[in-house]
Amino acid sequence: MNLFFEESGDFKAGVVLSQQGEAYQVEMQSGKRTKVKAKDVLLQFASPTPLELLSDAHRIVEEIDLDFLWEVAGQEEFGFADLGNEYFGHAPKPHEAAGLLLKLHTAPIYFYKKGKGRYKAAPEATLKAALAGVEKKKQRALVQAQYVEELKANRLPDAMKPLALQLLFKPDKNSIEYKALETACSELQTTPQRLMLTVGGIATPKDLHFSKFLYESLQK
Repeated sequence: MNLFFEESGDFKAGVVLSQQGEAYQVEMQSGKRTKVKAKDVLLQFASPTPLELLSDAHRIVEEIDLDFLWEVAGQEEFGFADLGNEYFGHAPKPHEAAGLLLKLHTAPIYFYKKGKGRYKAAPEATLKAALAGVEKKKQRALVQAQYVEELKANRLPDAMKPLALQLLFKPDKNSIEYKALETACSELQTTPQRLMLTVGGIATPKDLHFSKFLYESLQK
């Protein structure tokens, strides 16, 4: 007999060597042996092999339509095997059930974990807000990456031009402009001051020191 189980937040599979009460002695593909409590077992299966199960499960993860899965789940708490019946249209095979569980586990925006193998779909309004937040974060990351490339090409992005002094002397470290400057400096192995001189944010070293004096004076 083989087991698919959860251990320290990871999902694993192995061959049962022995059982004593509510615990199993399980051998992993690597040869390592581990003790698995019955409460952590999610599936018992005779075939395929544990290695094949995990491989096929990860293929299923890629094939599952997350939005459709959320629609099928409804708003009541459910067990992953029950959802498998609805999603696949038949009692899920071991690799299908394992793949479905992995998909649920890696989609916390869509599904809230309620217990071992149990989940609840996020309310529609909450899901939409969360997805909008993810999209906004993705767009910010794209803009930040564009800024980094411009800085590395010795060009100061237009959005950063009015922020040159602030970025050097009193930056908002959560802003994408500062993060882009920091990343570019790291990749170019230089300092913000040197890079700002290179890209034209500050005209000369003399202007840099004078601007710092003026900026700090104005901030008092």
